[in-house]
Amino acid sequence: MGKKVKPSKMPEARFIDNAITLGELIKAKRTAMGVKLSDCAALCGIGINTLSRIENGNQNCTLFAMFAVLNGLGIKLSAQELTSTDEWV
Repeated sequence: MGKKVKPSKMPEARFIDNAITLGELIKAKRTAMGVKLSDCAALCGIGINTLSRIENGNQNCTLFAMFAVLNGLGIKLSAQELTSTDEWV
């Protein structure tokens, strides 16, 4: 019998504003689902090392890999809807 996946805690940040927080969120979701790193990487169509770097907050991962993981785990990023009358602050 394989090792059981130990759940990681959710990041305490209010917003996802850096790679470390996003990586912590991804790891928390994966481990809460009980999915091993290797199985998640295969599910998302990326390498184990790439997924590990994402979970550890590496800022040099591609957007393709990041969105592959987010979609594979069912994580949806959202932002307040912007309109043409909104001003950038």
